[in-house]
Amino acid sequence: MADGYTKANGEDIELRERKGGGPASRDVSGAVGAESMTLRTWTFHPGDQMAYHRHQEQEEIYALLSGGPQEMLIEGDVVVVNDGDWVRVGKSTVRRIQNNSDRDASWLIVGAPPGTGITDGIRIDPETGQEIPRT
Repeated sequence: MADGYTKANGEDIELRERKGGGPASRDVSGAVGAESMTLRTWTFHPGDQMAYHRHQEQEEIYALLSGGPQEMLIEGDVVVVNDGDWVRVGKSTVRRIQNNSDRDASWLIVGAPPGTGITDGIRIDPETGQEIPRT
């Protein structure tokens, strides 16, 4: 699908809830057939956070669409992100979104190259900094 274009209505893209609760996402890149990047919209409810992680191949750009201010934990530092802010994070930089507010937050996350899917992400224990093996 390298040539041409694809259009999708955002409401028609499946909202995937995580097993056991937590943030939910829409796979925009999959819905439009993107080949060289991943793009998802995420909804983080109060108290939700993603796994503290880094990547093997994928650089990411995070944009807070609404619900700010919100927090990202990047290399142990709390970074405050406001609506309309963009944050680029290198592949080996450890990061997570954490919603410590009382409101929902909507994020857009773009990653490139697509990497190896879920196995491109490497979970890190925020207390020890050690890699958490996949089970």
